[in-house]
Amino acid sequence: MTSKTSLFNKGIYKSTVRRYLWGSVLYAIILFMVTSLVILLGIDKTDTWYRMSDSRVALILDEHYLFLPMIIGCFVPTVVALLVYRFVHSKKTSVFVHSLPVSRTANYISTILAAFTLMAAPIVLNGIILALLSIFGYGEFFGITSCLIWTGANLLTIFLMFSISTFVAMLTGNSFAMVGLNGLIHCIVIIFAAAFSALASCFLYGYFDVNELLYKAMEWNFVAYLMEIANDFSIRNSLAFDFLKLAAMIVMALPFYVFGWLLYKKRRMETAEDVAAFNCLNPIYKYLITFLAALGTFAIFSGAAAEKPLVPIVFTVVISGVVYFAAEMILKKSFRVWKKYKGYLVFAAAFTAMICVFAFTSFFGYETRIPETEDIESVSIYEYYHQPQMPWISNSDIIEYTQDVHEEMIQKDQIYTVKEYRPDYTTAIHIRYQMKNGKTLVRRYPITESKICEVLEKLYKYDEYKYKVMEVFGEEIGEVYRIGFNHGSVYFNDKEMIEEFYSCLTEDIMSLDYTQLHDHQAWSMNVILEYVRTDDLKKYNGERGMWSTYQNINANYKKTLKWMKENGFWDQTFNKDDADLCILDKEQWKEYTTSREVATASYGNGGTVEVQKIKNFSEITGVERISDSTRKNKIADFVTDTGVRFVPDKEYSYYVCGISNDGYLNILAAFYEDGEELLELIEH
Repeated sequence: MTSKTSLFNKGIYKSTVRRYLWGSVLYAIILFMVTSLVILLGIDKTDTWYRMSDSRVALILDEHYLFLPMIIGCFVPTVVALLVYRFVHSKKTSVFVHSLPVSRTANYISTILAAFTLMAAPIVLNGIILALLSIFGYGEFFGITSCLIWTGANLLTIFLMFSISTFVAMLTGNSFAMVGLNGLIHCIVIIFAAAFSALASCFLYGYFDVNELLYKAMEWNFVAYLMEIANDFSIRNSLAFDFLKLAAMIVMALPFYVFGWLLYKKRRMETAEDVAAFNCLNPIYKYLITFLAALGTFAIFSGAAAEKPLVPIVFTVVISGVVYFAAEMILKKSFRVWKKYKGYLVFAAAFTAMICVFAFTSFFGYETRIPETEDIESVSIYEYYHQPQMPWISNSDIIEYTQDVHEEMIQKDQIYTVKEYRPDYTTAIHIRYQMKNGKTLVRRYPITESKICEVLEKLYKYDEYKYKVMEVFGEEIGEVYRIGFNHGSVYFNDKEMIEEFYSCLTEDIMSLDYTQLHDHQAWSMNVILEYVRTDDLKKYNGERGMWSTYQNINANYKKTLKWMKENGFWDQTFNKDDADLCILDKEQWKEYTTSREVATASYGNGGTVEVQKIKNFSEITGVERISDSTRKNKIADFVTDTGVRFVPDKEYSYYVCGISNDGYLNILAAFYEDGEELLELIEH
């Protein structure tokens, strides 16, 4: 008879492996089909696309070969746990296994080792197959080191994922509950982060959806991290990664195996097939599921809270109530649970109190907090749409100005209880503080276009600020090697010309104000600057990648336009040869854009639909069609010589438009004033 003090039982191990060997074989076949078979059938050895200049190739660490096996490896441990832990989910199996002369510790350890064998063997086998492929014909695409990394990444995946599956299996006696609880544990951070972010966006003034909890979870997502390591090796042939972080991930899995063992030792055989393996878990399961249902429902419908407050309330009450009583029925295995309504009322009161904290308080000072100047390391203040960068600036004057703007944003008359749609708030200002203690404070405030112009007009007077927010000054730009105009229709790559043009462009930018740089509908032209990244200059000796940045120039860019005229690029500044022109005043433009007839259009399967048809040029009364090249040149000269300073909320008075072959208009330039001068110029 086997000793009950033994930590390993050979019979349990062999029996488990033998019983579920079919699953291991199936897993091995699937891995072979998504890796080795794809390599054998998909790689054309004569195709240079698969090759690099030296032997540092690691094709199997590309996401096409590594990502899918690792994702499969995330699900396999759950399936294996369902199979090998039948002795805690089936009463019949539980009675049989626990009648054997084997201690629970030995049974637990032996089962885990058997499960590892079933999952690891297919991975190791496929790793060997890949290594053989590397030796016998595919060495130019991937080496033995790549095969070891591929194998290690997949083994680590099943080790980490199986720790959760094992722990969850011991928390419940029901297979279906085990699958649901396992998925919930993996998703609970995302659920909480997304739901609370939705609530905060609705109720907290100044909240910006920068979810640090979610970012931290993604940072510690081992699949993403291992993929990053593999991809780094495939590009640079170096294992430059954080060993401590990887070790921490492995160590974090060990407590789940230990907790699983402790739970298994304490649970009773009678709880097999019960949702909760311990009575104390019943209320936890019930209220956790109800809370997640209520939180998710309210978050989804919170956007309607301002105009239709009953919508989120009614849906939350109905769905959370159904979930609460359904959970009660499942846990009690009875339909007679209606007397438990008091528990739901207590939950509803607590949930309502939580929502009220969001809606009717400043959330512990969140909405009105401005950090002290002496605690601020640097600031970043920028517009919502037009400036995606987050420039950190330590200039004391800019820090002080940022605090002044922040103070203006949090006046009582602006703070809302429930966020409402404001059609005049077409943009937003972002304010970020990098604190000296290493923390970051972020706020976002919807504002009008007039206000954003007022704020940024002052900021753009600081050269340091302008230098950091304009993309043409980006630190990642190592060397500009080609410049193009009008969406790439014309390019030049002469090094001396590039230096001259870039110098004129940057001088113009530094001399202009915000409202001169961003003139909206005034004439502008797209400039493309293709460059080598600074990092690439250092690491890859200037190898050119597909990196580019864009800058719109307008009539205010005097030095840039002068250089273009002197160097033969004047014809690129105004597309006057492609279409006839016309000039409309604001009333004629309104007539063109607002008076649209309803027309019938057909679509794919022969059906029809009513659409708004824009007026044709011929239908606009009192507008001259300008075809003469001399007059068109005068218009071009006027447009590209007349600077415009953008004035928010002010209507343009005159529009210079091109006329397409179909008779429809597109704006080439717009002016607040000067329309009469333009007309007079054309007439003479």
